[in-house]
Amino acid sequence: MNTQAQAHAHTVFNDLIITLKIFLFVGMCLRRFVKACAVGEPVLSFNSGRPHIENKWTSVALTVYRETIDAGTVPTMEVVSKILGCLQLPRDDSLRSRLVENLEVIADPSRSSSLGSLIDGFGEYDPRSFSLLEEAASFGIVPCVSFKESPIVVDARELQINTAEVYLLTILKGLKHRLAAGAKLPSISILLPLEKAQILTSGGEKSINVAGRMGQAIAALLRRIKLPYQGNESYGKIRINGLALRKWFQPKLASPFTGKPGEWNASQLRLGKGISHQQRNIRTGNLSLH
Repeated sequence: MNTQAQAHAHTVFNDLIITLKIFLFVGMCLRRFVKACAVGEPVLSFNSGRPHIENKWTSVALTVYRETIDAGTVPTMEVVSKILGCLQLPRDDSLRSRLVENLEVIADPSRSSSLGSLIDGFGEYDPRSFSLLEEAASFGIVPCVSFKESPIVVDARELQINTAEVYLLTILKGLKHRLAAGAKLPSISILLPLEKAQILTSGGEKSINVAGRMGQAIAALLRRIKLPYQGNESYGKIRINGLALRKWFQPKLASPFTGKPGEWNASQLRLGKGISHQQRNIRTGNLSLH
């Protein structure tokens, strides 16, 4: 082996060692973060006005991740998925209620409206996860998000769960901006991996397809954010049509006030004007995450 080949092999070996180290380290941070969420430690901050994860293990993981990229090492899909996992909001009903309360708007009780589309990160992930996913796409780690297709196809069969969830949410975020610009919304087709299961029938054992962990996770996410879909994860494909997306992005809001405007105090008047302004923006499609 010549000197140049030896140098190349040494570089490849070093990159592998670095990749393994960051994989193990970020994995450790994710486990600590998940444990903190499980025992009820506060991990979400509202101090900036926009809810975001504030946890030491998430902060350390993000710092190491950024330093690794700055040093010229491209992370693997597994590392990206673990980093995104460190930015996942706890699945807690009281927390989701607080996120909705933070919007200072109320859904129309006469309609089945969901306010999840108005929350930064859709109440599932810290908004920073979107920029991390887009950066990973620029490195070729995950497919680039394209809005030129109709329907938009999300192939989750080769992705990890956290990556697939944020990938889908990133598409929803992009479609929200397109709706604000007056564009027609396409449908979304999501391809999901299937697993084989053996069942016992009168004719003997039979192999059938069942939804894997990925399909179950994506379907559960859509149910949590109350975005209706067609199909079944056990068939390996589900679909969200454009009309359902438009309705989800434009929930019907109701005024929380029952008295006459003249009976409202100053804070109620300010809040009432803010709600009216948001209602007008939603009706005209002029809605943005920023």
